[in-house]
Amino acid sequence: MTSNSESKNIQEKSNIQNIKENKEKTIPLSKEPIGIDNYGEWYIRHLPEQNPKEEFDKVNKFIKEIFYNNSIKELQGKRKTCRFFNYGDTQLVFLMTIDEKSQYALLVNQPKTPAGQGLEEYNNLINLNKNHSDIVIKPIKYYVNPNNPQQELYITPYYFQSRCVGVETTKWGIWIPEPEYYFRDFNKLERKIINKCMIALVVKLYDEKNKKGISRWRFDGGDFMLLKGFEEDEINEENIIKKLILISARKLISIELNEYIEKMRVELKNGIKDGEEKVIIGKNLRCPFSEEEIEEGIQFGLKLRQKI
Repeated sequence: MTSNSESKNIQEKSNIQNIKENKEKTIPLSKEPIGIDNYGEWYIRHLPEQNPKEEFDKVNKFIKEIFYNNSIKELQGKRKTCRFFNYGDTQLVFLMTIDEKSQYALLVNQPKTPAGQGLEEYNNLINLNKNHSDIVIKPIKYYVNPNNPQQELYITPYYFQSRCVGVETTKWGIWIPEPEYYFRDFNKLERKIINKCMIALVVKLYDEKNKKGISRWRFDGGDFMLLKGFEEDEINEENIIKKLILISARKLISIELNEYIEKMRVELKNGIKDGEEKVIIGKNLRCPFSEEEIEEGIQFGLKLRQKI
């Protein structure tokens, strides 16, 4: 039998070893200003029956496994850092830096996101990018936890300190990551031109061959991003359309273009009551588009389609 003193020594050695192993598996964090700093369970979107703390721990465990998993070619390297920087209703977003040069965004399912949603969006973006590589981000890799199909992620290029477009409370603007993460309202001209261009790209991205349009848009929640420095050039349609990139495509629906546009006219000005079926947007916008933005955006989009 082992004496009490021997048992205590063994337990102490075991505790020291566990602390060492946990420390070794801590993910190094990047320090550059890229987005939200206060990562915590308050960004977890979960089902009523799920515990937010437990789900937060599961997400972190999944990220840690990805971080140390050298089977993913794009994430191989000697020096790596990883950091949370954004979130939405369906995904959490992390930045991984490899050997201080390659940077990738990792979009990870929120706990409440159904299994398969990550793969569906990954495929939607891949297909949209084939014909619109200038305006749709191209995912690089998809991965699913073999032991838990709900835990999915896909990897995309990272655009340094890009600005997501949306509505913070009641006004349109952009989230800016540096020097500290904050929201800046658009001025009158910016709002009109940028909103017009987002709507135009929705019309342009309609797939005439397969009769499909993108559904469940979150215009006010960061589905589009603007490249850093966009405001250094004149704010007009020609310049903005070159710096506006689609980074989300949750669903595609089968619909004729004319019907798609008509539904857009109604839904983008919050003409559909909560609880009623929406085709274009996932839910009513925190700040609706103006009729002028909608009509000019649609006409601009139809003009862009002529150049496809």
